[in-house]
Amino acid sequence: MNIRVKAGVSLIEILVAVLIFTLAMGGLLSCVFSTMYLSEISRNSTIATADLKNIMEKIRATPFDHLTADFPHNVQDGPIAKPYQNIVGAYRLTAEHITVTYANPNGDPLEIKATAVWQDKRGRNANAALYTFKTR
Repeated sequence: MNIRVKAGVSLIEILVAVLIFTLAMGGLLSCVFSTMYLSEISRNSTIATADLKNIMEKIRATPFDHLTADFPHNVQDGPIAKPYQNIVGAYRLTAEHITVTYANPNGDPLEIKATAVWQDKRGRNANAALYTFKTR
C-alpha cells in the first residue's frame, strides 16, 4: 500500500492567511488613526477652553462701565489697542479667533459670550464657547 502524506501548505491556504492578517491589520490601523484624531480634537478643545477662561477672567476683572470698550460686541480678536492675543498669551491653534458678544449690550445684568473658532489639521472648523453674567 502506498500512503501519501501531504507535506506543507498550499498556495490557497497561504493567500487566505495573508488576507485575514491584512484585514486585521487594516482594522487595527484604522483604530489607531481614529484615536490619534480624537486625541487632537480633545487637545485643541482644551487649549481653546483655556484661552476662553483667560478672556473670562479678564472680563470679570474689568469694571462694568469699561466692558463694551475693552471687549467690543462682535469684534473678532478684540480692539486693535487691546487684542485678545495679548490676554491669552498668543493663539496656539490654527486660524484661531476669539469673539466676545453680548445678548443685549445695554442690559443689566449683561450676558456675555466668548467664542473661540479654529481649524483642525483636516481643515474643519471647530468652536467652543463660554458664558458669564456681569452686573454693576
